[in-house]
Amino acid sequence: KQWYQRRVREIKSRDPPPTIQRSPASLDIEDILNKKEQISVNDTTSGVFGLGVPDLQEHFKAVTSKCDQLLNQLETSSADETLDIVDELVRSIVTVSDVALFLARSSSDMREEGKSLLTQTEHYMSQLNSSPVIFAALKRLVEDQEVWAGLDGEARRAVLGLLVDCKNNGADAVSRDQQEKVQELIRKEGREGVAFIRESVTPVTIPIQDCPDTLISLPTREGKIVLSDWCDDSHSDAIRETAWKTYYKYDKKKEAILHNLLKKRHQLAQATGYKNYGERALQNSMAGSPAAVREFIEETHEQIRPVAREEMYEMEKYKYQGGKFWYNRGYTAVGEVVLFPWDTNYIAEDYRKLYIYDESRHVMPNLPDFLSVGSVVEQIGVWMEDTFGVTLVAERPLKGELWHPDVVKLAVEHEKEGLIGLLYLDFYTSDKKRSPPCNHVIQARTNKQLPISVIECSYTPGNGYRPPHLNLNTLEKLFRELGGAIHSFLSRNKYFQTSSSFLSPDVKLISGYLLQNLARNPAVLYNIMKHHTRTKVMPRVNPQSVLAITNAQQIFRSHEVEHQLMMSAVDLDLHTQFPYNDGRTSTDVFSWNCEKFTHLPYIEDTAPHLRAHQLYTQGGQVYAHVWCRAIANILYKELFVVDPFSRHAGEYFRETFLQHAAGKRPRELVEYLTGSKLTADRLANALVSPCEASQHVASGFKVFADGTGAKQWWHRDVSGKPDTPLFSRLSSSHPHLVAPDGNLKVPPPFDREGMLRLREKQKEKLLDKSREDSRKIAGS
Repeated sequence: KQWYQRRVREIKSRDPPPTIQRSPASLDIEDILNKKEQISVNDTTSGVFGLGVPDLQEHFKAVTSKCDQLLNQLETSSADETLDIVDELVRSIVTVSDVALFLARSSSDMREEGKSLLTQTEHYMSQLNSSPVIFAALKRLVEDQEVWAGLDGEARRAVLGLLVDCKNNGADAVSRDQQEKVQELIRKEGREGVAFIRESVTPVTIPIQDCPDTLISLPTREGKIVLSDWCDDSHSDAIRETAWKTYYKYDKKKEAILHNLLKKRHQLAQATGYKNYGERALQNSMAGSPAAVREFIEETHEQIRPVAREEMYEMEKYKYQGGKFWYNRGYTAVGEVVLFPWDTNYIAEDYRKLYIYDESRHVMPNLPDFLSVGSVVEQIGVWMEDTFGVTLVAERPLKGELWHPDVVKLAVEHEKEGLIGLLYLDFYTSDKKRSPPCNHVIQARTNKQLPISVIECSYTPGNGYRPPHLNLNTLEKLFRELGGAIHSFLSRNKYFQTSSSFLSPDVKLISGYLLQNLARNPAVLYNIMKHHTRTKVMPRVNPQSVLAITNAQQIFRSHEVEHQLMMSAVDLDLHTQFPYNDGRTSTDVFSWNCEKFTHLPYIEDTAPHLRAHQLYTQGGQVYAHVWCRAIANILYKELFVVDPFSRHAGEYFRETFLQHAAGKRPRELVEYLTGSKLTADRLANALVSPCEASQHVASGFKVFADGTGAKQWWHRDVSGKPDTPLFSRLSSSHPHLVAPDGNLKVPPPFDREGMLRLREKQKEKLLDKSREDSRKIAGS
């Protein structure tokens, strides 16, 4: 305390530190996001997003009237005008639909208005997508060889993409009844999907009188315990286990909704000329077919399995070392596995914290002070300026432009092209906000309009002592969402149909995962981690700590890849093998794939896949996450691993990939960018190599040098059967855990009254000791 006071007096006696030179725009961004400065609103009246439409219903009527006129023109237009008319028609109505979709899911007061407008736009768009007039006009373009030969590659992709959309909506149906059947199936599939999402995000509510003993310590709300997740950050193994089993408990209602959704999708696929819904979903994707996706999943599983086995070995050692973690209740008999789904996330995070603390020489700064939201966004803008020549500038919003007072408007400006888009940051928590983070593309980039994107997160607002801040996981997620926005800003497309909005998920996520890799680069992280007070007492984090953080963020990642592979396989099976002839359910499919693709057991009477809303939002394309992660690893290694601020690499990446969006075949772009074919073996190797490197980091960490941990580890083959455990070290290091028959002892059930009596005894002992000490002092 004396040293601290002396240090404070020394600092106050110094001259004030010189002002750090920054551009006004960058300073404004940090101050605004850290709640140190407020931007006044411009008096000019405008509608939401500055589109100049204060009344959305009136705007919808004007757009539909315009689309009807374009539809009438299409019947008498020439071949040269057809594509421009259809593209303008689609662009007009889709922009209104995207605004309505965002408002319907936002936390604004315009939510109900957005829901009403979304219903109207969806109905009108279904009529356009199934319009025989549009389908016939596009078909004439393809059949006229002279006109088709005069179209460039981007125009041809736009026409073919529009034809596929019309076909998937029944525009090529042989009869009106068949077309109405397709439209009815699309509406029913949408209703089942909305119901599935609603059930998947609904929290579990437990009355306090029915709550299990292990969850009684959780916060209550109106006499009930509400589980919105499975408490993966809890220090108590019993709480994590009970919460996981409760949150993911099998539910017949959810199972029935998913079954109906799969049934409608299968009927829809067959009604539009496909064998199954998987073929329909993968038609315009980079993978191309379910067979290619299956090959990629199987090849990656074969290569990642040995690495994941070693990773589980390290996690099991860490779990049992020195009694730091108590063994799982009732699951530790001989021959049974010792790691469970509720263990891996907590052990991985705890291991990373210990690794950072040890490798940074036991001098670890307070990370929230160096990861304030404003400082992070400001430094991301610096990286964008160095790499792409793009600057983020804070702007005054127009009256009525923002849907919440905490939203920040940024202009995205290029050093040569000027304004290239608008970015809105909705970062802070709200009662009605859904599960973030996510990136909404409100308006895609074409020759006729600038892109507009919204990044929605849910960060806790700061207080008077500390601004709002991030942790390492939320930092990576913010980078990933910004990657999708950057793809939209830097694309250059003539037609709306070839813009970034129409990219398949296995292409759209590449730039996001690439930026997530950059967030784990020491040079990038060192520039981002800046103290929010802007003083020179501790302006930056110790480089040794930064290096420890970047290494720790790559440890224990193979089990995440295994989980993504498992969910991809479940999604592929559900959308390609439905209906099942042997009477299996989706839970049976999940349990089989869980045992095959992961080293964790399937827990009876649970169904985690019924909480995965991606089965609807990305049906048939859940593999896109692990696919794009592999391609991002390849691009990062080729372009940015040596110099993440390279302008040459940034411009090359934009010219060869980002600016084309859907205007060219994405697979050809990636193969040209990397210089070789994208095979399943190459993609699998790109995923496995970083996991192998991180495994060397974890195994070299001196946590287990004392040898106190027990060396009984179970590793399973593909069938899921455990190997024979070895108890050579267990009886000597932990004899109290071993029963006479060689099995691990099962602890007695939780005794609440006994625990309370024990606490009372401890209190009495402390009071007796205090009284005795007082008597000794009085006697002396």
